[in-house]
Amino acid sequence: MVEKNILIVDDDLGDRKLMRRHFASLYPSATILEAENGDAALAFSGEEIEVIFLDYLLPGVSGLDLLSSFFRHWPRSVIFIMTGQGDEEIAKSAILSGAADYIAKSSINPGALHRMIGNGLQVARMRWRIEEHQKELQQFSDVLVHDLRAPIRAIKFLSDQILEDFEAGELDEVKREFDLMKRSVTKMSDLIERLASHINPHSEGSPEAVPAESLVESACMAVAQDIANSDATIETDLQDLDVLCFPPDVSQLLQNLIGNSIKYRSGSPPKINISARTLSDGVQFTIADNGIGVPDEYRDRIFEPFKRLQRSSDLPGTGLGLATCAKIAKRHNGEIWCDANVSDGTTIHFTLRLRHNIESLTKRA
Repeated sequence: MVEKNILIVDDDLGDRKLMRRHFASLYPSATILEAENGDAALAFSGEEIEVIFLDYLLPGVSGLDLLSSFFRHWPRSVIFIMTGQGDEEIAKSAILSGAADYIAKSSINPGALHRMIGNGLQVARMRWRIEEHQKELQQFSDVLVHDLRAPIRAIKFLSDQILEDFEAGELDEVKREFDLMKRSVTKMSDLIERLASHINPHSEGSPEAVPAESLVESACMAVAQDIANSDATIETDLQDLDVLCFPPDVSQLLQNLIGNSIKYRSGSPPKINISARTLSDGVQFTIADNGIGVPDEYRDRIFEPFKRLQRSSDLPGTGLGLATCAKIAKRHNGEIWCDANVSDGTTIHFTLRLRHNIESLTKRA
């Protein structure tokens, strides 16, 4: 389903009008943009283009020659090549150059366009997910090599020291070194658990309609000791909402955000407010605290894997907590962001937008 912008690049006004009529009937919520050549098309570079139909033969340039520049400006777009004459060589060249498909103008009709776009978007989104997974695997390998190397060296060194001190009868030293080894093992275990959680942050099963209060209670129970040790107070305004979600995932998301509010507290005991409100197609949660806050330059980056604030480098963690939150929100067709209009503490919003019928789920249950 196309919900954003469709760009038609064709020097023939009549062909553009025909394409516009087809797209307006197929995708009424999408915005249809038109350009008569490559320069006019690139004038829309500030727009988020989802689908591009590009004429093969434009004045002075081939549509294939424009593909690379179009992909630089719109790397997540799906591009289709059009031509007045069907040609297998052109079709082959278009696909090899990165186009999703090729169509002769004589074959253009609503059915053909709908099939092309549906198939093209499906394949492209699968390719983007694979690319994202490849980038994450590279990040995982880097962090494993870097972060596991130190505790492994420490364990090897302490093993030698324990044996030496035990043979010398220095039992107090042996006990101290065992404690240090335990800390190194705990650090490795925590890193591995966080990596596993980030790789597969969701549970199996179907979404359920559950009270928002239940999700928050589960999250608070998981960090009950941290709440008690920090003298944190948590206030809620959940409006008796039911939330359609994968409950373990959302509880984990809330747990991570509550844990961050406690970890990144200021000199005062943490005060955390958790609220929820209904959206037209889902629910929005807000978690606000009185902690140290997030500098402006980090607000767009803290949800990336292994990204941490420089001033928090002395605090425990791997930089995966908020990245896991982002993956969980994405699985629920939602998003997560740090409020840029808050100057004291940190306020984070996230949305859950699963498009299922809550009443039918409730009846089946």
